[in-house]
Amino acid sequence: MKKFLFALLAVMLLSSCVFAAEVLRVGELTKLNIAPEDFDKLVLGIPTAKFQEAEFRKQPAPDKRVTKFYDSLTTLTLALNKGEVDEILLPKDVANYVVKNNDAFEISAVNHIVPNYLSFGFKDDEQGRKLKSIFNDALITLENSGRLSMLKELYVTDPGFSEPEPVKFERFDGAEIIKVAVTGDMPPIDFIAEDGIPAGFNTAVLAECAKLAKINIELINIDSTARAAALVSGRVNVVFWFQTIPVGNIDVPEGIILSEPYYSWVEMYSLKLRNK
Repeated sequence: MKKFLFALLAVMLLSSCVFAAEVLRVGELTKLNIAPEDFDKLVLGIPTAKFQEAEFRKQPAPDKRVTKFYDSLTTLTLALNKGEVDEILLPKDVANYVVKNNDAFEISAVNHIVPNYLSFGFKDDEQGRKLKSIFNDALITLENSGRLSMLKELYVTDPGFSEPEPVKFERFDGAEIIKVAVTGDMPPIDFIAEDGIPAGFNTAVLAECAKLAKINIELINIDSTARAAALVSGRVNVVFWFQTIPVGNIDVPEGIILSEPYYSWVEMYSLKLRNK
């Protein structure tokens, strides 16, 4: 009888270990307007979401996946190195940049999702709405002129995977100074060099918008999770943001408004430790 009980206990323990191993722990950058558990239920339950099969594994069901949020790309990759998560999820272009610059990581899967859009974020007040209109006009001009597509190709589509060059901003005598927050958490799209100087695609788009609107820009480095607080407190006037559509404003707290999108992606790459 004792042997039977021990055998039964061993089977139960083995089964629980197998079950635990089936749960995929995924690290993502913190979303400001939704909890990790709700994010899993919402995003994985979208009827329009589709996942590439081919040589990549299918996306696990919501009850077989646990998302953990991290406040920066640095803490996200550190969590993967420490074994806190099994993989991290990044936009395609960001994932490619990380892999090319760090041979400890490799791409393990491609996830096709609902579109994610890059936008500028503003406080929902009189000044913020005015700035939104100014930036929207500039973005339309850049799109129609082909300049926006050129910047995408230069900084994102074919960046060479080296550190982006700092962007120069024109100065306009007597013009208004607009404080813009940069997080640097999405290289080469949003990037801050080792010397603390912002560079990359977002900064290049900002410089073009500033030139068209004839405004002066002061760049301020902040943490990704401080975006909303920086706007609401008046520390900055503009923040590089991103949103997910049509899921809802899972990264946009109340009181924040967004410009028209200027970049989008539908592929999120899963990264894991190489040879793991």
